[in-house]
Amino acid sequence: MKFRAVISDYTHVKEFCNLISTFSRMQKNLIINIQPSKVMLQIEAEACDGQFLWCDIDATNREGFFSQYDMDGVDAGHNQIYMVTVGTSFVRALSYVRNNCVEYVKLKLIRTSLMPCLSVEMAGTISNQSEADAISSKMQHSLPITIVPRNEWDQYELPLEMPYDLSIAMPSIRSLRALLDKKKTLAPTVTLYTTMNDEMSLIVETDLVTVASHYRHLKCVPAVQRSTGDEQFTHLSEACCRVDSKKLAAIFEIISMSDVVVTANVRHELALNICFDMRQMCSLNYILPATNFD
Repeated sequence: MKFRAVISDYTHVKEFCNLISTFSRMQKNLIINIQPSKVMLQIEAEACDGQFLWCDIDATNREGFFSQYDMDGVDAGHNQIYMVTVGTSFVRALSYVRNNCVEYVKLKLIRTSLMPCLSVEMAGTISNQSEADAISSKMQHSLPITIVPRNEWDQYELPLEMPYDLSIAMPSIRSLRALLDKKKTLAPTVTLYTTMNDEMSLIVETDLVTVASHYRHLKCVPAVQRSTGDEQFTHLSEACCRVDSKKLAAIFEIISMSDVVVTANVRHELALNICFDMRQMCSLNYILPATNFD
């Protein structure tokens, strides 16, 4: 097995750092799935009772995240690598990027005398009063990782082909962050309701009051349907899903990406998927199952 990738654009370096930070705040362990065409970051779904969080980073476009990318998986028939590391350790390895400009970040799968590791190397220039005083620096961190054996890959499968009924563009992250922060204090659940009239509502209900926030002139379309066998999915003109209000608010509290398109994909009364699309090079998906607790 081998893996080597280089991020050369500083904007992409910052975005990658923000992604790792997002995952580290959701769960202790970070699963990294290396594939020939993409890198997938995800949390351990088993411990979250139907809650999924993952990110696809395209590895085919050399003008995208990775200016260099090379990998070989377990074998020709299973050309992937699954590794697990501690998310906060990854954040600390990238902490220099927070306040300093770097020329590149290089990720490489290595093996030390004790264990396999993910090498995180970065190089930058520290400037003083003049260019003559500039100091070039190079840093390298070795993150301990666990390589997931082939017979355990199934536990990390994601619902990539889950069918949805309606998809609607959402308002800005900032406005939703403030709104959901208030709604989570009112009730344990919030219902997202959307219609083909380009309308979306976020509703919380208690024994004493119902509080609804309405949005109009959003773009709503029927979601792409993927049916298997004789299974059929109804094309609905409206759809809703009731989810845990704290969990929905959490993703908007910790997300720190900029220049993203946010879309809500609704499987009527079954699941809600919030997708953060970053210029078609990277997308983060968050799935919450429908809940009925009061």
